[in-house]
Amino acid sequence: MLVGVISLATACARKDGSATAQVGSSTGSPVADSRQSSGTARTDGHGGSVAPPGLDERKGDKHLVEVLTTARSLAEAKGCFSCHQVDTKVLGPAFAWVAYRYQRDPKAVATLKYAIEHGVSGVWGSMPMPAQSVTPVEAEELVSWVLAQRPVAPPKSN
Repeated sequence: MLVGVISLATACARKDGSATAQVGSSTGSPVADSRQSSGTARTDGHGGSVAPPGLDERKGDKHLVEVLTTARSLAEAKGCFSCHQVDTKVLGPAFAWVAYRYQRDPKAVATLKYAIEHGVSGVWGSMPMPAQSVTPVEAEELVSWVLAQRPVAPPKSN
C-alpha cells in the first residue's frame, strides 16, 4: 500500500504547503494514538492523522508526510469532510473503515478512484456517493491518503 503512496509522492507536483497539520500530542484518535511512541503524531483537525502510523520525519519520511499532508488538504478543499471523517461515520463511512475494507484488495486504488470520479451507490448502505469534481491525479491522491489511514473495522450492525 505504501508503494502506491510513495509512487504518488514522486509524481506529485502539488506542494502548496497549505496544510494545517500540527506536530504534537495525541488527540485521542486511534491514528494519532498509534504513533505516540515516536513523538511525532501529526493530527488533522478532524480526529485523525495526516500520515499513516509508523511514519517518522526523523527517519527520512519527511517528503511522504508532506505529500500526505497535501492530500489531506485536498480532501478538505474538495469537501470530503462534509460527508466523511477519519474515524467516525457521518453520511459516508469513516476513512479508517474504508482503509480497513480495502487493505488487502489489489484493486483498491482503481475501485476507489472510480468511486470518487464517477460516484457509486450501495457499497456502504443506501446513501449514494455522488461523483466528485476532481482530476484523475487528485482522485488518486485522495485514494492514497484514505488508504494510508490506520485501518479500523467498522462497528458491527445489529
